[in-house]
Amino acid sequence: MRLFHVGGTRIVIAVAAVCLLLALPLAAQAKKLQVVPAQANIHLNADASSPVIETLAFGATMTLASEIKLRTRWFYVYFTSALTGKTRSGYIAVDMVRKLYPDLKIVQISSEDEISRPEALDFNDVYRPILDWGAAKDAIFEVEGRPLGQEKIEGVEIVTYKRRIMGRRCLLEYVFDDAHLAATRLSLLEKFADKNLYIEDYLKLKDFAISKMGAPISDQVVWQDPALKTREGLWGTALCNGQLEFQARWDLPGTDFRMKLTGGRNQVAFGAEFSGNGTKTASF
Repeated sequence: MRLFHVGGTRIVIAVAAVCLLLALPLAAQAKKLQVVPAQANIHLNADASSPVIETLAFGATMTLASEIKLRTRWFYVYFTSALTGKTRSGYIAVDMVRKLYPDLKIVQISSEDEISRPEALDFNDVYRPILDWGAAKDAIFEVEGRPLGQEKIEGVEIVTYKRRIMGRRCLLEYVFDDAHLAATRLSLLEKFADKNLYIEDYLKLKDFAISKMGAPISDQVVWQDPALKTREGLWGTALCNGQLEFQARWDLPGTDFRMKLTGGRNQVAFGAEFSGNGTKTASF
């Protein structure tokens, strides 16, 4: 088992390979949004009642970080703070912005590309991503090798790799703020024919995380249509349609760990994020 030095404390991150994603791979070309009313709030979470990070004025632009709309009404975005000049991230309501890019026709992936019988999760996998907050890119390259891609968006640089983690193909993203490692993200790349399998994986991974790190400080299952709760066979469909969402969070010494399973528009986003305590790069 690999040990990491995080926030001055030695921690065994046995669940560092948990796959979650709201943070799907960013498009090669950054997609911009623009505020259309007199002002619009950026929220900490995809909820109008969550804390307001900053209020943007008419005409302000931001970068779309994920094209999946959370609960069908929110975009996750990067923006440059007018108060500090630094890059921040948060959620903005869909009806507060207009797209500054053309919509592309979405082609649904055929069932031939979906996995009918995925292999069992491998909890004995020894690979662990790097969680050494403040590390430079060269330190990451020395361990991980040449990256699949590098991209800078509004001052935040993202270095990507593809890895097989716990028996699942994942996108691994290292996020650098001011040239220092601020967050590590994992996103599931595999697509399951039976959408209920995403939920099974999430619950197994959450139980594994609990066995290693204790109970989460937040553990939520959000239903947009509570009537579906009693129809377990339809939970996977509810997930794809944005009617069901799972999320959990752990507060570790020096590290904030979140995992999330969400969906919308017949897509599923399943991933995890580790970030240094106090950083503003959290995706969800």
